[in-house]
Amino acid sequence: MPRTGVIGEQIFDEVEKLVAGGMNRTQAFAKISADSGRQAGTVAANYYRVARKRGTTAPRRRRKASASRSAPARRPARSRKGGGDIDALASRLVDDVQALASALKSQAAEVDDLKTRLDGVRKLLG
Repeated sequence: MPRTGVIGEQIFDEVEKLVAGGMNRTQAFAKISADSGRQAGTVAANYYRVARKRGTTAPRRRRKASASRSAPARRPARSRKGGGDIDALASRLVDDVQALASALKSQAAEVDDLKTRLDGVRKLLG
């Protein structure tokens, strides 16, 4: 079945009517999407394809080609706090785990002390 572009033209005209009526384009895309059962992105793509064809919007800008044509350029990964040194991260993790273990031991000793004192109170009472 050949592509005639009729749907895109219809969508463009409908979006233009809704925008003239006070909606912004995003709202118009959402309304047409809900009415037609198409995805809002599909509606927007159809609109902008026709708009470019009519010259009412700027042509799409192309990305610069990367050094290797097979894969797009990627930015290096960053950690959330700006650091990226795995050794420093591992060292910090070890320090944190050791501090947690120390706190748990201290808490366990305090619980044992409280149990001993509670047993002493029980003996006095009864």
